[in-house]
Amino acid sequence: MDKTKIKCKLCGMHYSEDEMSEEHYPARSVGNEDIIALDIVKMIDSFQSEEMRNDVLKKISAGESADNILGDIFDTKLSKSIYPAGRTARTLCRKCNTFLGKYDAAYLKFFSLDGEPKKIKGFKESTKLQIIKSIFGKFLSVPEAKNEEFDFLDFLNNEVETKYSGKWKLYFIKRDLSTDLLGLNDIGTGKATFDEGIVYELSDDRFIFNLMNFEKHSCFSMTNIFDILNKNYVLVKGAGNDGGYHAQILMSRLFQYTDENVYG
Repeated sequence: MDKTKIKCKLCGMHYSEDEMSEEHYPARSVGNEDIIALDIVKMIDSFQSEEMRNDVLKKISAGESADNILGDIFDTKLSKSIYPAGRTARTLCRKCNTFLGKYDAAYLKFFSLDGEPKKIKGFKESTKLQIIKSIFGKFLSVPEAKNEEFDFLDFLNNEVETKYSGKWKLYFIKRDLSTDLLGLNDIGTGKATFDEGIVYELSDDRFIFNLMNFEKHSCFSMTNIFDILNKNYVLVKGAGNDGGYHAQILMSRLFQYTDENVYG
């Protein structure tokens, strides 16, 4: 096998780099455009700065809202664009990317309705299954899972398949202030390792998804993605007081980012 060939994560065939597609993870339509990063080191320095405090107080005295002030600080001082065209990976061949794109259309409907059970229950079962398959499919492109051999490929490849009985469990929560630092909905990816197994994370502007190869810890409240097949599922909002898997993965990323930028 030519070592320059790249293996498609869905069909398993090998292609040249030019034959692979740029797969967005998550989909471009759910917030994956011009991804920006929060400069944690600069943020800490800024909020300790007397000049910054005086500037904020001056703007508040002038009648400017706190939301506008924080937004301006973030846009002009604390953020930088890292993926101007969105986060992508060359993990799928063009044919497989087009195929999974059919599932993405269903997920966009779910996203647009905020995953609200009263609205989603009216979807056809086939649409709900496409939503589920769309999210499973995005984990094929998560960089932290590049060496993972997932067992749900047949479930994704078969459009009429309704069951998946493999080892991977997929849970999600609706974002709120408990999940987003300063209300900033970071859509990074990540990985956490536990005695029981591995947890991968993927998120978009409204939801955070965790894929794991063990039963979810009972102390973390999350919605099983297959629950959306039920008419009256419960949509868990927020990560709770303990922060769930998201807090652990986020802190790990922040420490890594700080080490890279402070210590080189």
